[in-house]
Amino acid sequence: MKRLLVVGCGFPQLSLVRAARRLGLHVVGADMNPRAIAAGLCDEFREVSTGDVEGLSALVARERFDALTTTGSEVALRAVADVAARAGLPFHADPDTVRRCQDKDAMRAAYAAGGVAVPPFARCTSPGEARAFASRAGFPLVVKPSRGWGQRGVARGEDDAELGVAFEEARAHSAAAGLPLVVVEAWLEGREYSVNGWIEDGRLASYCVTERITVPGRRPLGIMVAEVYPSGLSAADEARVVDEARRGAAALGHTRGPCYSQVALGERGCFLFETAARLGGGFDADVTRLASGVDLYDRVLGVALGDRDLERQGAVAGAHGGAIAKFLVARPGPVRAVRGLDEAGALAGVDDAQVFVPVGGRVLPLTDSAKRAAYALAHGAARAEAAARADAALSTIVIDTSEGIPAEAT
Repeated sequence: MKRLLVVGCGFPQLSLVRAARRLGLHVVGADMNPRAIAAGLCDEFREVSTGDVEGLSALVARERFDALTTTGSEVALRAVADVAARAGLPFHADPDTVRRCQDKDAMRAAYAAGGVAVPPFARCTSPGEARAFASRAGFPLVVKPSRGWGQRGVARGEDDAELGVAFEEARAHSAAAGLPLVVVEAWLEGREYSVNGWIEDGRLASYCVTERITVPGRRPLGIMVAEVYPSGLSAADEARVVDEARRGAAALGHTRGPCYSQVALGERGCFLFETAARLGGGFDADVTRLASGVDLYDRVLGVALGDRDLERQGAVAGAHGGAIAKFLVARPGPVRAVRGLDEAGALAGVDDAQVFVPVGGRVLPLTDSAKRAAYALAHGAARAEAAARADAALSTIVIDTSEGIPAEAT
């Protein structure tokens, strides 16, 4: 039996671990949190941080692994690319490609050089540079760490005062990740979409475009609470969105493997916000499987195992007319009890329902995407039916915190 090291055992890797077990692999999970949601599904567990390159490299040198991989987490992605390169193990992206897809200033520079439409932006090292950009571009603005993930430190600024506060917060997050720079960009009105695809023979093939629904408000900004299929776009507009994602991947030199892109479409046009050399971290690939029948988790494992047939695998299940992954936003506090989870998962059309914070754990304020507490995955004949089924599942789940106030679906 082949031994696979999966770096990360949080909810972004949950379906990957399940897919590996389904393929008969011996799964060893690595995470700093032994209570992470996917840890209990692994055959073995190692308490190593997903961002600890040296610790993970030592683990790979010490134990025999036939493959290693990860998905859905930018921290784990960077580490695995480095560890795989050192160990000579297959991985779908090299460290330089991952860096270009993660460092937002490098990403936007590559987009601009490749003629990809991006919002007007500036790479700022000081509040003065940010204010100078604001005087040219006008408010509102989006402020984000040059290196960051999960919407940490991302905010919308309406004036000089808010810009100053947002800049310092973003710089702190970026500095903690090793790059004390801030990207300030113009605010664009429009809806957001996710393109879930795979780079095949150097070209992005899209398997599912979803509408990306985010938490309202300015801080935190852009935390996704639902990915919904179909996107609601016309065929022509969806083709525009996919083409922008395709050109972004090419501009960044991402030539193989999973590709997750965020694109905005509004009155001012179609703009690419992000290209990630991974699957989406919000069960996007699960929605893709329901929408297209293609299992992108199997393909990720195909790369890691050096199995070309698995990497190129086509549809393995039927396609549905509607699909959704929707998250539950819980009230912060220690978790006293969880009720209704089994009942939620048993509802018609509900493919999965999970609570990520165990009893005895703590629901944290929603400052970034890692703080989401539960989710439901559902399908239907159309978008509305899938959404109604997910809502029914989430309304059945109760996360009881110390204040005795249940969670709320958003």
